[in-house]
Amino acid sequence: MTKDKLSEQFLGVLEENAGIIIKISRAYTNSYSDREDLINDITLELWKSFDRFNGESKISTWIYRVALNTSMNYKRKKKKDSLFIFLSDFKKEEILPWLVEPETSSELDLLYNCIDELNEINKAIILLYLDGNSHEEISKIMGISKTNVATRISRIKEQIKDLVITKI
Repeated sequence: MTKDKLSEQFLGVLEENAGIIIKISRAYTNSYSDREDLINDITLELWKSFDRFNGESKISTWIYRVALNTSMNYKRKKKKDSLFIFLSDFKKEEILPWLVEPETSSELDLLYNCIDELNEINKAIILLYLDGNSHEEISKIMGISKTNVATRISRIKEQIKDLVITKI
């Protein structure tokens, strides 16, 4: 495949899946400039590995894996360099509107603040869950069993519930 054709294909995939990158970058950063940097890092890592994507999984699964790994590395590197509604049920139809509201939403800020306090793996799992991925998809992306995913999601919900209570 020619470089122009590969670039065109990559830009199409990137455009179709930009929401994944934005959501993950928002969860792993606290400022607009850091978010911009992380989005650029994720995009670069996606581009560097795009020609090696073999289609064994969905393109979104691959994007999640690259974006989450890049975000975790970014967060580690960053450390070296320097709710008003009840969240215990985490029903997708209740959480999903928050993910597309403007950044001024205090409920969304509270949710992201609580998610930010989770360890890196739990943060990745809950972001995948809130984005509507099945336990099986999360299992494939994270490289853990479906049973482990279910157990972790249950524990993460309780942890976030406790965090929300302490922040309100």
